[in-house]
Amino acid sequence: MAVLFLLPALADSQDKDLTEFFKNFKLSTYVDAYYAYDNDKNIDKTPRLLDLISPYRDQIRLNIAAVSLKYGTEKIRSTVTIHYGDIPELNWKPVTKYDFIQEANIGFSPYKNLWIDAGYFITHIGAEGLPKNNVLSSFSLPVYVEPFIQSGVKIGYDFSDKFSACLHVLNGYNVFEDNNKNKSIGVQLAYTHNEMLKLTYNNIIGNEMPTGSDGKTRIFNNLIVNLSPCKKIDMIASADICMQEKSKRLNADESAYSYGALFSTKYKFNPKFSVTVRGEYYQDIDGILSGSIGSYNWLKGNGVTIGCEYRPVESAYLRAETRYIKLDSELQPFYKGSERTEGMISFGFEY
Repeated sequence: MAVLFLLPALADSQDKDLTEFFKNFKLSTYVDAYYAYDNDKNIDKTPRLLDLISPYRDQIRLNIAAVSLKYGTEKIRSTVTIHYGDIPELNWKPVTKYDFIQEANIGFSPYKNLWIDAGYFITHIGAEGLPKNNVLSSFSLPVYVEPFIQSGVKIGYDFSDKFSACLHVLNGYNVFEDNNKNKSIGVQLAYTHNEMLKLTYNNIIGNEMPTGSDGKTRIFNNLIVNLSPCKKIDMIASADICMQEKSKRLNADESAYSYGALFSTKYKFNPKFSVTVRGEYYQDIDGILSGSIGSYNWLKGNGVTIGCEYRPVESAYLRAETRYIKLDSELQPFYKGSERTEGMISFGFEY
């Protein structure tokens, strides 16, 4: 009889334990679909040049569908995200066989405000990432060559509510699997002055040449300024400077440099409707990052984008934007030579 009285209490205790356990998990989903068009008639069913988001012309397609599971307590945290779509196809698949994994990492906190994480991550570099985190859905030219993914260990510490720092030890620049015997080092410094101003500095330093090639040190620097002078206006300015030794085309003994910048202003008419204008510039005349653009191995150009966004609810967006790209006159990869005009409609939802 005593056992019968104890059984409900034991069951209730187990239910409480399970509830306590599962409350630390968070399951989320993200979907983004799009339609894109441009005047680049050379491209039909293949991805458009210089577009890693919404890359296919005159088709209704899926940018990304992702499922993420997160676990978090005061001492342990972990994230696993799997995804599918055109963004993973063009950003993950060329550099890793695990293109279905967006990120997979685990971390622990040995001391208050100190975290040590290891695994696969989305890069700490850049002002633009997945469309859900951007003011526009398209990428600017500088972001086209920035790393998208990384793997390694990061050690982060919050010195105060305003200042934090993170040290990254990475396999390399935009890789999951190491491409040589060297490791790269990255730093992120973030300072939040107030709700109006935030400054972030990021870098990656290391030899990014594959095994069998002569080593060349690359130093990539990225500075981001987030400014909100009033409640209706959000501004983002970002600048990139990259140096790689022994990489100049006309003199292989000299270092080569690339430069990039973007500036965007978002005006919010109300919580649901906003308009954004973005300008962009990029120069990599020695091709240390830009690789092959059609039949060219370097990149120089600028562009401007105008977009509007409607949010029926906070976690969903409908965007329409148009973008004009003008490359250096020596570059002729498009149907109209060095120029292209494109438009895009995208709809995204995160839950």
